[in-house]
Amino acid sequence: MNLEEARTLFGYNWWATRLLLEPASQLATQELDRDVGASFGSLLGTLRHLVWGERAWLGFWEEGAFRPDLAPEELPDLPSVVEAWAILQRDEDAFLRGLTEEKLHAPCPVGENDYVLAELIQHAMNHSTHHRGQVVLMLRQLGRTPPDTGFRQYLTRTRRARSV
Repeated sequence: MNLEEARTLFGYNWWATRLLLEPASQLATQELDRDVGASFGSLLGTLRHLVWGERAWLGFWEEGAFRPDLAPEELPDLPSVVEAWAILQRDEDAFLRGLTEEKLHAPCPVGENDYVLAELIQHAMNHSTHHRGQVVLMLRQLGRTPPDTGFRQYLTRTRRARSV
């Protein structure tokens, strides 16, 4: 992975998450909190986990340590999750502005396992994609039509926007 590819992955991640927050905002609190048997119970629980996962990895990349898991009362509702996403995106954007090819390919071990930063960025973005897929399924279970959040669709839309 090179620097431009890392920026593209983060751009895709932000775009896809924003797309899912829109239909989530149309759900009643009871629907957001309904345990539908997903990895983190509810749609809100899964969105909360997504915020935590990305915050945890960003903290590790910047500080060398994972941030603690979020308690449900830290992000108790969708507006608090949306606000946390906005802050996280700002922080990730600042991280990306300081990223260089050298940093991207520098060793970044996790415990006794050796990685380079680029591999961990790819892991974090893949983790978010996995859980967004769960959010898509939960939206369907709740009778909503989720948006198409595919990477190819992101590329098509962003390339069209640049050519206009």
